[in-house]
Amino acid sequence: MGQVPAESNSKGEYRKIAAPLIRRTAGVTALYALLTLLMTYPAIVHALSAIPGDGFDGWQNLWNLWWIRHALLVEHRSPFFTDMIYYPTGVSLLFHTLNPFNGFTFLPVQLTAGLFAAYNSVVLFSFTVGGLGGYLLGRYALRRVPEPARTWAAILSGIVYTFSPFHFAHLLGHMQVFSLEWIPFYVLYLWRGVDRARQGTLTPRDAVLPALFLVLIALCDWYFVLYCVLFTGLVWAYLLWTREMSSLIAGWTIAMGGLFALVLSPLLLPMIREARTYDFMVPSPNQVYILSADLLGFLTPNEFHPIWGHVAARLGTHFTSTTSEHMIFAGYAPMILALWGARQNRSRGGFWALSAVGFALLALGPALHIAGRQYPIPLPYALLQHIVPFIHITRSVSRFDVMVMLSLGVLASLGLQTLMATRGRPSLIALGVIAITLFEFFPAPYPISPPDTPTWYRTLAQEPGDFAVLNLPMNWDRPGYLLYQTTHGKRLTVAYISREDPRTLTERVPVLQQLRHLGPDVIAQDLTLVGRSVLAYLDVRYVILDRYKMPGETERTATIHYATAALDGLRPIYQDERLTVYRVEPPAAPRPFLILGPRWGSLQVEDGVPWRRISGTAILQIYTAKPVTVTLQMVARGERPGITLQLQSPDGATSTIRLGTDPRLVSLGPMTPATGLHRITLSVNAPAWITGLDLK
Repeated sequence: MGQVPAESNSKGEYRKIAAPLIRRTAGVTALYALLTLLMTYPAIVHALSAIPGDGFDGWQNLWNLWWIRHALLVEHRSPFFTDMIYYPTGVSLLFHTLNPFNGFTFLPVQLTAGLFAAYNSVVLFSFTVGGLGGYLLGRYALRRVPEPARTWAAILSGIVYTFSPFHFAHLLGHMQVFSLEWIPFYVLYLWRGVDRARQGTLTPRDAVLPALFLVLIALCDWYFVLYCVLFTGLVWAYLLWTREMSSLIAGWTIAMGGLFALVLSPLLLPMIREARTYDFMVPSPNQVYILSADLLGFLTPNEFHPIWGHVAARLGTHFTSTTSEHMIFAGYAPMILALWGARQNRSRGGFWALSAVGFALLALGPALHIAGRQYPIPLPYALLQHIVPFIHITRSVSRFDVMVMLSLGVLASLGLQTLMATRGRPSLIALGVIAITLFEFFPAPYPISPPDTPTWYRTLAQEPGDFAVLNLPMNWDRPGYLLYQTTHGKRLTVAYISREDPRTLTERVPVLQQLRHLGPDVIAQDLTLVGRSVLAYLDVRYVILDRYKMPGETERTATIHYATAALDGLRPIYQDERLTVYRVEPPAAPRPFLILGPRWGSLQVEDGVPWRRISGTAILQIYTAKPVTVTLQMVARGERPGITLQLQSPDGATSTIRLGTDPRLVSLGPMTPATGLHRITLSVNAPAWITGLDLK
């Protein structure tokens, strides 16, 4: 036999090394997949007909999958704007939790097996790949530990991360949050790049890989991008502290960030412009406090546990936020192992302990909460709010816990490998620790939500034509209407997105205003006169009242009152124990009506009178289906004496009125606007309050 060429020998050596690694990784991936099916049971039984969770935000995320398919394959447009909801204005989805990675990646599943299969495939993928990422990060942290201890400890790292109560809490419906699978890959390749920079062996690939995973993270949830940026800053701070920071590491990190920004610039640039122009995506300070973690939350056991979950749930009622936001239990076994690992492996565990504690402090928000009580003790997040750009947009601060569990997983793996090294039968010890951890985190049977779509919507789906549906009640946004749209496919007048956008017509036109607040608004036009004209303008063909969504008598009475007035004598075309459906007929003689434009303040009710504040310039619009002569009337008052109110009509005519602090009647006109939409400008030299807008 001839001599084997050297190239063949190198290939053979590579296969000998790679084959066991591939088999081990495949086996670990299969393990996480099987554990996912067990821990989320009975989701697998209902994979084609229901979703795991509480049936609220989950329907919004089911709609996200549907909308991306509809945008790409039906409308052939970008999915980041839609007029399928909030029609006719439509709405931007730049700050909506669209998580386009899932919509794009699982589109083939949706096309072949349906929406529910696609949703449940996202769940399986996120938990499995999240576990794999935690495992690979654990292996890297334990790279000097011999087998099999390295593998066992790394498996625990993935389990702590992907099967944490935090992950199951957001499985209730926050797809963008439970899609946490790419974070450990970014952290892994970030640290690998740092280590290669130390060795002087950096390559372009070392900048591309972390940037790639940061892009994938952004396509799931922008919150996670913020966390990864802060994690990178923590790495820099740690390297400066240990005097290992270098210009090479700094330059490589900046290049990686620049590559990320370049790839996502088509999204980042319009988001930055929108954030600078509008502030609707900025939550109120009160929301930030409410949605911060409670210190006891880290110690309060899993509320979904089949044995002690009911006790934990009672304890959870003392916290300020909902279950999905306050369930951040770290697990007693992982915490004990993490403490042991940090103590026994100070050189390797020091950074991960710093990361776990640092992100836990950030999760607590601007001020300390203990058992639902807020203490005036400022915390690091209060400082970050002033120095980190755009962090003021974030609302659910407790979600920093995802980085706590990632760091805790690595620390627990360090503790486990130390424990295995000092005791006999290391494999049995590892199995025991893994079993205890899984038992602490065990949430099955996990809640399941089948769709509650009324059968009438299937009938609606068969009706041809392009028109809108007004679902009632609408005094707050209900994601169930999005679920129904995935069946009937018609446009929605109102809907539900992550941040309420004031540019929609929800609070700007009569009919919708009254139905939104279940009371009068500053436009005081008689709904029996203008209601059907407004609905015709909105292209509403059907108004649907859902009694199951109006359990309260006050809500039901007010909704029916305003809907009946706006429909002006129309009778239902369909009625059952749940739905009452009206087909809207355009009025024989359309009436002009008013629309609030930009720069109107939120509704304030004083002694039963609705008011809205204007400052500087506010826009009021008139819509008329045919030329008609009208006079605008309103009631105005200043916040102080001597305020000047200037009104400018569509034809440029102006009227100037001096306001005192007492309400006074103000009019503009008569005027005869042509068919269409026209604007009236209201300008004040100091804040004023307006009510009673009407056309005579």
